[in-house]
Amino acid sequence: MNTERDFNWFSLARQPQEPPSRDGPTLAGENLKQWRERFSPLLRFLRRKKVVVALSGGGMAMPSHVSVLRVLELLGVPVDAIYGTSAGAVIGGLRAAGLTVAELEQVMLDITDPDELFGFAARHPAMRLVAGEVVRAFAGRSFDRAGVYDSTRLGEYLSNVLHRYVGGIPKFSDLAVPFSCVAFDIGTGNPEPQRQEKTTKCVFCRETSPDLSLADAIGASMAIPGTLPPKRIGSRFYIDGATVEHLPIATAFHDWKSARWLGRRRTAVIAVDLGYGGNAPREESLSHPMSLVLYSNSIQSRAITDYNLLHCHRPRRGFSVILLRPRTIGVGLCDVQKIPTVMKTAYEETLRQLSGGGFLDLTAEHTRRATAFLGLGDPGSRDDPAHK
Repeated sequence: MNTERDFNWFSLARQPQEPPSRDGPTLAGENLKQWRERFSPLLRFLRRKKVVVALSGGGMAMPSHVSVLRVLELLGVPVDAIYGTSAGAVIGGLRAAGLTVAELEQVMLDITDPDELFGFAARHPAMRLVAGEVVRAFAGRSFDRAGVYDSTRLGEYLSNVLHRYVGGIPKFSDLAVPFSCVAFDIGTGNPEPQRQEKTTKCVFCRETSPDLSLADAIGASMAIPGTLPPKRIGSRFYIDGATVEHLPIATAFHDWKSARWLGRRRTAVIAVDLGYGGNAPREESLSHPMSLVLYSNSIQSRAITDYNLLHCHRPRRGFSVILLRPRTIGVGLCDVQKIPTVMKTAYEETLRQLSGGGFLDLTAEHTRRATAFLGLGDPGSRDDPAHK
């Protein structure tokens, strides 16, 4: 597949009326009615349920989240709350701030150079790493400089987007849609010798952080270790939420159990997973030490997601997880030229996974595989937690 910018003609905002291919027919009249009927089983399942969207981390695959939101919009599915981690916190936070799906699409398409996000020479991390070592040698070592890239440029980019589309940087108390994003609190960086400083998963939301800037919370959630420095908020530092919860379904489940805002009503989580770690790699793909580190991180993320899925998917008790995996191509952190392709292919894959009566198939398949992946039993056996 050619993953360059071959899909500039495609627009999420004009779907499904626009032809899904250059030479295809438009959807209108009876054809459009039949298109919508493909999703009637899903819509019946969601009827009289609260619908939550959980958006995972995924780096530059994050435009996939926009495609999923567009499909839900086209189907008339109301979103009662949004949870996001890392890249999912970016899209989820901007959506909760009031950006439309069409505006989110434009924000993604406006990214034409990784330097806009990560600063000069973003495509050359080795050069940035050497430059960083020089700075640390003269200016000293601190959390603020513990990353290949400086987070200042990324923070400015988020601020500019929010100012452009909503007129400023909202606080959590300003958001019309309930939004929660996950980060990991690593402390102050200077713990007292006689006192053990607590490190913990942190969930920023309206109840816990009403006066916190949305841009600061997103910056904390996406502070990828080694790539971006920890985010300072007040006296504490935070790193990427994917460290502890790549796909924030456990956070949503906790809120449901505690009736924080859902009131224990029957709830369905549309869980968008952009990280498919754990597949057997080719030897040449892990020839660089850093590649092996990233691969091990993806396995860690999958293990946490698998465990949370087994723990949280409880349809009989009223909490269902509809797992989606719309990313179909590999996307590096600086592969901004692939953004149009990512959105088009993710849109098509989301439609495929949600159509007909098989919209829970991926959830069922993954819960079966998770038992073996986590060493909890053979899929399909009596000891399989997925059958309990």
